[in-house]
Amino acid sequence: MRLFSHKRRPVHLGPYPLERLARSDVAAPAPAGAMQQSLAFADPANPLSLANAMGDYIALHDSLRDGPVMPDRAPIPEDPRARAYNLKGACYYLDASQVGICRIPAAAVLEQPVQPATAAAARDGVSAGTEANAMFSVRTWDKRQADTGLTGAAAFTALGHTHAVVILVAYARDARPGEPGEPWLRGAQPQRAAVLAAEIAAVLAGYLRTLGYRARAHTARTRELDFDALLLASGLGEIDGGNVGATISNPFVGTRFGLAVVSTDLELACDRPLARRGLVDDLKARGPGWWFGTGGARPGWRALSGADRPLHLGPYPMERIQRVDHPTTLIDEPNVPRVPKRHDMFVRAAHGDLGPGPQKALENFGFISKEPFSGAMLPLLAGMVPLQSGQTAPARVAGTDDPKANADAVKALLYYLGSDLVGIGPARPYCWYSHDHDGSPIEPYHRNAIVVLIDQGYETMEGASGDDWISGAQSMRAYMRCSLLGGIVAEHIRRLGWSARTHSVIEQDVLHIPVILNAGLGELSRIGELVLNPYVGPRFKSLVITTDLPLEDDKPIDFGLQDFCAKCNKCARECPCQAISYGDKIMFNGYEMWKPDTFTCAKYRTTNSGGAACGRCMKTCPWNIEGVLAERLFVWAAIHLPFTRQWIARLDDRLGNGRINPVKKWWFDLEIVDGKVGPARRANARELSLERKNDVGKQDIAVFPIHLVPPPGAPGPVPVDRAAGRKARAQTEAVAHARQRTGWQPPRAL
Repeated sequence: MRLFSHKRRPVHLGPYPLERLARSDVAAPAPAGAMQQSLAFADPANPLSLANAMGDYIALHDSLRDGPVMPDRAPIPEDPRARAYNLKGACYYLDASQVGICRIPAAAVLEQPVQPATAAAARDGVSAGTEANAMFSVRTWDKRQADTGLTGAAAFTALGHTHAVVILVAYARDARPGEPGEPWLRGAQPQRAAVLAAEIAAVLAGYLRTLGYRARAHTARTRELDFDALLLASGLGEIDGGNVGATISNPFVGTRFGLAVVSTDLELACDRPLARRGLVDDLKARGPGWWFGTGGARPGWRALSGADRPLHLGPYPMERIQRVDHPTTLIDEPNVPRVPKRHDMFVRAAHGDLGPGPQKALENFGFISKEPFSGAMLPLLAGMVPLQSGQTAPARVAGTDDPKANADAVKALLYYLGSDLVGIGPARPYCWYSHDHDGSPIEPYHRNAIVVLIDQGYETMEGASGDDWISGAQSMRAYMRCSLLGGIVAEHIRRLGWSARTHSVIEQDVLHIPVILNAGLGELSRIGELVLNPYVGPRFKSLVITTDLPLEDDKPIDFGLQDFCAKCNKCARECPCQAISYGDKIMFNGYEMWKPDTFTCAKYRTTNSGGAACGRCMKTCPWNIEGVLAERLFVWAAIHLPFTRQWIARLDDRLGNGRINPVKKWWFDLEIVDGKVGPARRANARELSLERKNDVGKQDIAVFPIHLVPPPGAPGPVPVDRAAGRKARAQTEAVAHARQRTGWQPPRAL
């Protein structure tokens, strides 16, 4: 919880008040004798350490740390400050704790690069296959040295990289003795921070290369630069102690952080090194203002930041939300058909069912990769698909058969890594797809499901229209982070001797929405095929881990959303393609829901010419909130006082919520056309459509139940029949009739 809003704080300033620190013009020399060893992602002393499950992921990041550069440079601003603000905004959006920029001092270039030995892959916690891919960048480096005849520092200097973006990721709170998951988390802080920093660096380096500039990521495992020297030069570090035993620390997090660096030949505005602070300077930077979060910075007071909450409960007080015995919408389980993957409207678009435009947009995720920043995330997201499943250890670890203890420990691991919300529920048969893409049948193979939610980011969404050029990146960032965190925990579960598999946006055997509902992370909303959470609203993406590890289920929740959405039509009114229903709920494939027109939605998202994809409904939903103290009364009233809900929905418009906040726009509006990065031809900049009427009678919504779905594995195209979809919409069962037929009753509070 924040006391003060950050709506007026530019994104490039980040969550810590670095701008309040005294600065100098000269960086102190780094202490002699700094360790220059590759960080190992294995802990032989603690076989149960979560660090042992991270090796393949840092190796994947290392495999993408360098690569081809676009031949033409993008039309970005000439002002080095604008460029620096863009890169800092990108890093902060990717959850860097602090970012600094400096010129690369000659002393920061290592004589010999730091890298793991291939033969030590198993000892380093990396599988042989992933290690082989990761060593590609090392082989490329070796070849470049051979071609130039240069070695060591001279070879790196020949690259012409002049600037460094230094990325700092703060440690999480240590698990206390006796806390759930503490034996698994013990000693894993360096690896956790390193893998998260490496993810940011890999994406940023790929983004810069797409803009036409040379860029390379340097990680705790593989690097050519001295991190200590760059910490001091970029204004993120200062020297503690005297000449003997001197260390480098950060003013706000001490020595509890991990680093990654991106070197580049792009000219950037630099940060100044830190100066010695007197008492007055220190109070200005780290005094009451920081502790309470004035100016929109993250509060230093742990009670306000949520850092003192038990790890397994996470940052949001979901324990305060009423739990019920079944979801707040009817799921007619005996009549829920299992559907093939071929039914998904994006899959149908890829097969040509929606026409040539959407089909072309789905080639290599073109509707996402046409924007350079979101496109830079796709290699990481795709690279994690082979890691979604893996070999299970032959023997189960003793003491891992307690469902309650396991559930709390798994949640602690996921929250420790950086998940925003975690829930556990049953993976019932109707939650599984019936057939794979090739038409082969899928039989449910796990009973338990762990759901990971990642917030798409209020701050960046505040600066967007919801369907502009950052929209695709918002989705990709959340999906990428889900895959990373969920993949690490799934690998850890397999190392405990239990089977586990992740289900990502790219490759999944389960449908996420029913699993999210059953795991108690939200209710079904008017947006339709989207669950809404009381703390982050609809502003999230999900990953599911299915497993046979014994787990205690969470219960569904009821926070009054069905009544709230019945009284609020804002998402429907603001939908650019009018795909969200203004009317009442219907029964669709056994679910009670406000059924959207998925054809219209998918077609707009894939062919949007004024942006990349779309999240306008999330942007404008009244539950898309910042999370400050001033909002708490309205959230409480919306949950507990039904008579206030319509008034709150109207107040949301009057307050201007859902409008674009220009302070929060940090990205460039760029578009890749015919292999060249240029200025976007146009950029959506929508304001609220207050004048639009909710005319149910004029709304053209088609639905496509199971009998209108292409057969499993159909090579396509199988054109979407909208006439049949409209007829199906008119023939859907009324919710009241379905409730009477099934004897469904509103859920009981537990």
